[in-house]
Amino acid sequence: MESNEELNSSTFQSYVYMVKAGKPIGPRDLMRGANLSSPSVAYRNLQKLIDLGLVVKDEYGNYVVKEKVGINGYVWVGKTLMPSFAIFGFIFVGVLIAEIAILIPHLLLGSPIEEAFWLLTIVTVVSAAIFLFEALRSKKKPRF
Repeated sequence: MESNEELNSSTFQSYVYMVKAGKPIGPRDLMRGANLSSPSVAYRNLQKLIDLGLVVKDEYGNYVVKEKVGINGYVWVGKTLMPSFAIFGFIFVGVLIAEIAILIPHLLLGSPIEEAFWLLTIVTVVSAAIFLFEALRSKKKPRF
């Protein structure tokens, strides 16, 4: 399998559905589960996944995911595929929550807050917003 092989959206949906299903499936199951237009589209996607070495056909004629591979720009979290940008966005949201937890007592007690801390909080908010926005709009074709 070439590391930069491109999948079309339909084949990508099929692969993700099969990983989430975690069991052998047939073309009609794939058609319904991945919201494909016909069994022939499901079969064509299965053939492409076999050619890529990601799926094998079992002795009963069903298809099974051979291996769960990394996809550029995405991270597997269990059986859920998330854009990498979302992970970074959530990290920055966590840092922002910690910063707010530090700010609240200072604001309630009226103690001075260093300007550098305000700058850090603004940078954290902007970073979290950018990463989460990019995660939402990331619709490019995945690459293995």
